[in-house]
Amino acid sequence: MTGTGAVTAAQMDGYVIEERLLDGIMIQISDRGGGHLEVAFHERDLRYLSQFSAAQHAQWLDEAMLHIEAGCTLETLAGELAWIANETPRKQKPYIKAMRPARQEFELPPELEFLRRT
Repeated sequence: MTGTGAVTAAQMDGYVIEERLLDGIMIQISDRGGGHLEVAFHERDLRYLSQFSAAQHAQWLDEAMLHIEAGCTLETLAGELAWIANETPRKQKPYIKAMRPARQEFELPPELEFLRRT
C-alpha cells in the first residue's frame, strides 16, 4: 500500500537485516494474493550474494519477513514509501474545521470596559 493506492511489489534495503554486509542489497516483497507474501533478493544482487551459503540466504529472508510483518519501512520500485496493509484504509474526514467569523462587538465586563477601542 502506498499513499496513492495498492501495489503488488515493494522492496526493502538489506541494511535493516545485516547492516554493513547487506547495505544496498535490495530484498523484493511480492503480494501473491490471499495474504501470502514472497520475499527474495533482487536479481542484480545475486552475484554478490553467491559468496554466502543458501542457509545464510534463507536465514536473512526469514529475518526480512519478520521485519516486514513488524511494519518496517518499504518502498516501491519507483522509490515511493510503502507499507503492508490488511485492507485499504478508508478515506478520513478532515480534522480541521472552519472557524466561525469573529463577533463585531465584544461583551466585556464593566471593569474591563476601558479596553474597548473607540
